[in-house]
Amino acid sequence: MGKLKSTSAWFIADANVLIDYAKTSIAILGQVAKHVGPVYVAADVLEEVEQLDEAQCKAIGLTVVDGNLAQLTEASQRGGPLSFEDKLCLVLARDNGWACLSNDGPLRDACKAQGVPVVWGLEIMLSLVEGGHLEGADAITVAQAIHAVNPMFITAKILSAFQRKVKGKSPKKIM
Repeated sequence: MGKLKSTSAWFIADANVLIDYAKTSIAILGQVAKHVGPVYVAADVLEEVEQLDEAQCKAIGLTVVDGNLAQLTEASQRGGPLSFEDKLCLVLARDNGWACLSNDGPLRDACKAQGVPVVWGLEIMLSLVEGGHLEGADAITVAQAIHAVNPMFITAKILSAFQRKVKGKSPKKIM
């Protein structure tokens, strides 16, 4: 696995990351699931993502999960800046020891406050590049496409920083 800030190699993706990749290159998340670690999607979060359904998730290797009654009850508590779906991602990540794959500031802050590892949506591609599972140029192309469909949150500054990181990575040599 690449050098993520996360100590977990298992992930739960929130809606914004799913939408970004569904609009550009959903296969990237399948590559993450295959080469870096399992990628989970909460069924309630998937309902928010018009571009993706459960069959498509399964086809690329993502695992759709439901929260248990206690988790759903906790996520449904009113108050705070998070939606029910974001709270559910947090609760599932916390309870299962997964990292939260998100670009959402309030969700990332809540995860950090509860000791849940967080990984940026673009950052996950760095592990694929480092492991030799994705060419750096392809990672940059996908990042540019995500920026094009989501320029408000994947800004030119974020894109530029990602490009610098990719250029600094090289696949590990297999001996």
